[in-house]
Amino acid sequence: MNIQTLIPAISIAFLVTVALMFALHPLALRIGLVDHPGGRKRHDGTVPIIGGLAIFGGMIVGEILVGPPSGGYLSALVAGFLLVSIGVIDDRISLPPVTRIITQLAVVLIMIFGAGLQLSDIGDPFGTGLISMGRFTVLFTLVVSLTLINAYNFVDGLDGLAGSMALIALLSVAIVAGPNNAFGAAALIAAATTVGFLVFNFPVRWNRSVRSFMGDAGSTLLGLSIVWLTLGIAQGEARVISPVHCLWFAAVPIFDCLSCFVCRILKKKSPFTPGRDHFHHALRRGELGGRQILAILAGLQITYASVGLLGHYFAVPDVALFIAWSVLGLSQRVVIRNIAKYHRLYISSQSQRRKFAG
Repeated sequence: MNIQTLIPAISIAFLVTVALMFALHPLALRIGLVDHPGGRKRHDGTVPIIGGLAIFGGMIVGEILVGPPSGGYLSALVAGFLLVSIGVIDDRISLPPVTRIITQLAVVLIMIFGAGLQLSDIGDPFGTGLISMGRFTVLFTLVVSLTLINAYNFVDGLDGLAGSMALIALLSVAIVAGPNNAFGAAALIAAATTVGFLVFNFPVRWNRSVRSFMGDAGSTLLGLSIVWLTLGIAQGEARVISPVHCLWFAAVPIFDCLSCFVCRILKKKSPFTPGRDHFHHALRRGELGGRQILAILAGLQITYASVGLLGHYFAVPDVALFIAWSVLGLSQRVVIRNIAKYHRLYISSQSQRRKFAG
């Protein structure tokens, strides 16, 4: 399928998502599927949590238009429905973490055994040759998939952030695979639905009256979609890119998730315990505004995704890209804290200057 024949499906997927966002808004307010400010939540007013449902609806319509759903499509439909259903319930009544994890395990197993997608090898990250997972393939796929799904869930703490992170990853997959590839076409449809949601979630003034969140249903669905599509282009005989290069497509969410896990474990807390230790929290403490934080983190992710794409097209060895990715990952929290620190000092100096000038 070329891009010309794919454009109608992409356009309709976008429009369906937008239509569902409008249609579900009053319903969410009526049934209490909303987020209230307070505690760690600093938004203003009551905000509907409908992004996951709208994105999923747009994805379904888009994929049906691309071709008849079968095989992997049916597995994706079942997995997505299960994840979104539990996500919506969690957004409404707040389920225990173990319930969410069991659901995520189930959908990843559907991906592995229903769609035949698994992380059989991790490329050549150490320069010693292709590393196969062998008998640990299913276990390793579960661990990596759960990490990535929760990485997008964790990063969803600021208007436009999770959607922007997912959009960058989806477009990166689409660029590598191309529209003629089934996974590339699916990535473009998922990207279109994400844009449809961002119309209602991006931090701009004109959408305040219809502002909505994606909730756990949306963030985990996008995380699963990125896992699914990335495995599709980076594994098996039809692979078009190394798994190491794909790490760059989701670098910021992964760095944020893993660094939070480490910090919480060192504090003898559960890694799934909510906290204010994410990158956007650190930048907020540096007195940066929401749009500034989004620009910084999205800018970093665009840069990292570009590194992965350029590494792929110029055939940069896996070992070089993995070393660079690892160094960035180990230093990312320090980089973020320094950005916050210097911005806070800048604000303080500006305040002092105005004080003396006055």
